[in-house]
Amino acid sequence: MHARDRIGDRIHLVLACIAMIGIAGPVSVVDIAVMPLAAFFMVRVINTFPIWIHGFGQPFVLVSLLLAGLMGLSLLWSPDVHAGLEHLSEMRWLMLLGFVFPVIEHRRLLIACLCFGFVIGYGAQVVDAFDGFGNQWLADRLWHEPERISGWWGPAVGGSMLVAALGLHLPAAVMGSGRGRMVGLIGSAVTIAALIATGTRGAWIAGVLLVVISLVVAGGLGKLKPRAVLVGGGVIAVVIVTMALVGGDAISQRLGNARDEITRAIDGDISSPTGARMSMGHQAILAGAGRPVHGLGAGGFGIWMVESTADDTDDQAHPHSTLLRLWSEHGWPGVLIGVLLGAVLLVNGWRCVPAPDRGTYLMGPFFAALGLVLVSGFDSVLINVNTMAMVGVLAALCPAYIPNTGVEQDPT
Repeated sequence: MHARDRIGDRIHLVLACIAMIGIAGPVSVVDIAVMPLAAFFMVRVINTFPIWIHGFGQPFVLVSLLLAGLMGLSLLWSPDVHAGLEHLSEMRWLMLLGFVFPVIEHRRLLIACLCFGFVIGYGAQVVDAFDGFGNQWLADRLWHEPERISGWWGPAVGGSMLVAALGLHLPAAVMGSGRGRMVGLIGSAVTIAALIATGTRGAWIAGVLLVVISLVVAGGLGKLKPRAVLVGGGVIAVVIVTMALVGGDAISQRLGNARDEITRAIDGDISSPTGARMSMGHQAILAGAGRPVHGLGAGGFGIWMVESTADDTDDQAHPHSTLLRLWSEHGWPGVLIGVLLGAVLLVNGWRCVPAPDRGTYLMGPFFAALGLVLVSGFDSVLINVNTMAMVGVLAALCPAYIPNTGVEQDPT
């Protein structure tokens, strides 16, 4: 491929980098950023043959096809085919593995571009925090929910995205050395501040678990350095204290609301956001239990909630949990395929990084994928544009097979 089309290789890499940067953008930008990459892939499909076969033939893609096939089949009995088609359309992001594979040898650069895209997202949160700095046009294009600063993401989706972003920085921060560790610490601290600012409590829990797991993994690999832990802990403590001083009232209010809403839900009052989510989780369990083989069908949960609770609010369209959505809409087959999909992503993310590089940003996609797995307990990551695009990107950065480009090629 390199000998046949060197100029195409360079253009392909540039477009892949643009796609990586755009993944952390608003929904419209996410789609637009990937289009040139997909189009150029089709233009040079002959020159990249048979490399792309190894991209689209990855285990992750094959499991994704199983899930897509199950979702498509379930449209036959879904009570809301339109919603089901919308859910099925998000599977398109899993094509990224094949689109990116011809430039996978530049994995380090692609990860750096992904991190840079999140830096732009942090900037959007700063603009959101200051109401667009007086620019109404700019302010209107951000989410801007009172007491929750999420930039151009919705607070829930932003929380999920930022847990993944935290995973990108943690390996270097916890297990790295030198300049890489310093960059990782700064990236982790900024991301934690951005995550706190969203006010998304489920993402807060997932973020804490991700940090704890990263420390455990570092200890298991013998890469946990006491000095790094002290420095990192100090930096994170400063960030948390600063956030508490700046927005302590909003943070304490979110935590207090969660406690009160859970208490009210236990007493039978599900009118609060937390109570509604507990109700949706309960209804999702009942829906799957009644149809354990085939479920409600893709997109059917919203109709189920309306018929079961007479509540048709937008937030009721899914149970805010990936496994519960799969269980309610696709029964045991959906749950098993979903678990297999996550397992393949994590195994690939771990195995594609050589042991000496597990304290660098090359290990970031594994922890970012782990972060999405953790936060999937609080968000339906497989049907939201931003989070599903992130899943596709992480799958592309964690292939099961990477060509050994270090081998000298026969010039003949």
